[in-house]
Amino acid sequence: MQQKIRTKKFLYTQHIIGKKSLISSGPILGHDSDDRLLLDGLAEKVWHAFENVDIEAVEKNIIGEHGSRADKDERTLLFCEACHLAVGRFLNGYYNGTELDVLFNNTVDLCINLNISSPMFCENMIEISKPQISWIIEHKNLTAKDVCGMYFVRQDCQSDNPEREWLVTMPPNEKPPVVKPTINPVDVSHVRYKMDSTTTQFLGFQSSPTLKVLHLADTHYDPYYLPGSNANCDEKIFCCRAESGAVAAPEDAAGFWGDYRSCDLPKWTIEALYENMLEAHPDISFIIWTGDLVPHEVWNTSREGNLNVIRQAVTMVKEYFPSIPVFPALGNHESHPVNAFSQPYLDNEFSMDWLYDEIAELWQTWLPADVAQTIAYSGYYSVDVFPDLRLLSVNTNYCYGFNWWLWYDSVDPGEVLEWMIGELQRAEDDGVLVYLISHIPSGHDDCHYTWSREYTKIVARYEGVIAGIFYGHTHKDHFQMFFDPEDSSRPIEVGFVAQSQTTYSDLNPGYKVYTIDGGHENSTYTVLDHENWYFDLDQANEDMVPTFQVLYSAKEAYGMPDLSPQSHLDLVYEMAQNGSETFNLFYRNYVKAGRPLLEEGCDDECKNFILCRILVSDTSNRSICDILP
Repeated sequence: MQQKIRTKKFLYTQHIIGKKSLISSGPILGHDSDDRLLLDGLAEKVWHAFENVDIEAVEKNIIGEHGSRADKDERTLLFCEACHLAVGRFLNGYYNGTELDVLFNNTVDLCINLNISSPMFCENMIEISKPQISWIIEHKNLTAKDVCGMYFVRQDCQSDNPEREWLVTMPPNEKPPVVKPTINPVDVSHVRYKMDSTTTQFLGFQSSPTLKVLHLADTHYDPYYLPGSNANCDEKIFCCRAESGAVAAPEDAAGFWGDYRSCDLPKWTIEALYENMLEAHPDISFIIWTGDLVPHEVWNTSREGNLNVIRQAVTMVKEYFPSIPVFPALGNHESHPVNAFSQPYLDNEFSMDWLYDEIAELWQTWLPADVAQTIAYSGYYSVDVFPDLRLLSVNTNYCYGFNWWLWYDSVDPGEVLEWMIGELQRAEDDGVLVYLISHIPSGHDDCHYTWSREYTKIVARYEGVIAGIFYGHTHKDHFQMFFDPEDSSRPIEVGFVAQSQTTYSDLNPGYKVYTIDGGHENSTYTVLDHENWYFDLDQANEDMVPTFQVLYSAKEAYGMPDLSPQSHLDLVYEMAQNGSETFNLFYRNYVKAGRPLLEEGCDDECKNFILCRILVSDTSNRSICDILP
């Protein structure tokens, strides 16, 4: 039950953030030693304001007394202290005999009174979350500090539970010397590879020095999207459906092809995207699909509802790309409730069998039968794309701080990292290269510290066999740097984070196509370039037809000699300069030229956040961001 309280407090802080309060990212306390004294009792005052449900009083407590005198460390201290008090009060209520149903009802009232969302959202979201959270509270001796530390990763809260600190075990094999791949300059003529559709066996290249790879990310298909419905609804989380309420003004109506507000994509927009992909890129060799197929109606999901959307989304890809291999990964929205991925050893009503068994069967369209076992166990698999290229689909949902099952057991859930080490060692022994695909980037603000750190260590150990890393989740178009743990000045890998197909929120639909060094002897499978397509949503809704365009190609847009880790780091240095026009261009591409975000702009604080997000692969150590001005 305390999990849900935390969820509500997080949403409340987002409400406050919108009003530029203490928990926003602007400075609040200075660096004077006496400033810490100003915090004494403040979190308790904030909690009393929560009890009285007086938003103005909360803001007065935070801003009025301390609004111009806190730095980031003090804001973190205050936020986490307030969380400890709030969560502790609820946990103590349960441990002192208050029934969980009573506490959940109080949480619903708090959600409504704080205007987090509509009564429907508050009641339904808490209702669908209650069974799992109740079970965890009843079977785990939680503390407020532990709950806040696990859930609020991006706010830098820390757990007091020693179980949260753990290490993976690396094989004793010594790391081989890393040899920089040699890539011979070639003309870009592309190739597919031939597959036996009945056995999914590789039959050989058709001939070419490079390959094209399509990256689909965050499709978020909404089968109930209704053009003309209310796109400015009270839910604040998801609109553009028949039940979204009356349309108060013409400008509030959902567009035909999609909407910049809190809405996902209708079927016909996804089909238009796929049609353009086929027309503009007839030479796609294979597709990586990094998850999040289910829409953002997080308060109204069900197991069968999620599976129906997943089945429809998979069917669309099969119909449009019948002869092209597809390699999928799981997104956090595929689960019910959202983000909730339980440990595989739990053999009860909260088992993930309902999801993993289904996707193991659905993905058999593209994958060999022998990977079904690991998919059914924990949603990951390893497959040979070519004889010299192996792909690991890694379930990074087990690193996600908003997965409350980590409260129960956070030690390498699903043995994902143990499996990943074994597969990378096997690839090293076999002399093949590896692509890693996942949904959530390891350096994402909400990926838990320990998991993120251990994943990054694995990447560093096996940099010699990892030829590419690919993510989704953020809906934005960017990348993530990896650095040598022994020499933080040496970049070792780049993770490419692909833009979403969905417009949620304030974005245009888009997709990414990589050109890779492959299709010949001694292929390195290095990403040589990527081309990024979109269509302008305003124009499409006005003209009633989408006009697809190339937004940019990486090497040309940023003047990069190649897409090596060092060239990406040089790009970061260039963007970090004051008044950098390169960053302005990057930001336009980052948001897929979405009008609302371009109009909002990106100030220095926004810029620093984006560049720091790019630099961090290990959330336990963000010191690499100190290189930024």
